[in-house]
Amino acid sequence: MKWRMLYLLAMGLVLAGIVHIAIVLMIPKYGTRGAWAFLSGRTELYRFTPLRPEETGSAISEVDPFFSYGICRFDLQEAGLRLRGPETTSFWSASVFDEDGAVVYSLNNRTSIENNLDLLILTPLQGLEMREAQVERLETSVVVEADIENGFVIVRVFQPDDSWTATNRNFLSETNCEKFVIDS
Repeated sequence: MKWRMLYLLAMGLVLAGIVHIAIVLMIPKYGTRGAWAFLSGRTELYRFTPLRPEETGSAISEVDPFFSYGICRFDLQEAGLRLRGPETTSFWSASVFDEDGAVVYSLNNRTSIENNLDLLILTPLQGLEMREAQVERLETSVVVEADIENGFVIVRVFQPDDSWTATNRNFLSETNCEKFVIDS
């Protein structure tokens, strides 16, 4: 009986060792698949991409079925980002994330200027250049200076029932994500 117990204990330790080694060997494959890497293969830089309901579960970890989603990726080393959307009566929110998926800034239609989606994301240096150039066409824009290189914006639009599907789809398809370059 003692030998049998020793044998089971040894086999348990060997199995635990195999599982731990397998997990350590899988870390490079799964550990580098952050939010930026995941979205890089599915979206283009400076192009707003509305997500279909069947895609959101794999792109966004916590999906609310009462919202429609769209994503825009950006690279602030290349240029700033200007994100604009049409007027809508639906509740919307926009969240800016860094490449690791941490929230940098968030706003919604109630905290934006005139309830419009008009967001400008710049590095602190680009923000300084913009103030020096005295750009006046940004009166209704919410300007965010973020000390990040790459990131993405997720726009969510509230959809209380299926009758709002077309309205939300139009809002997301007309949302514009473009490079913002300061003309000196």
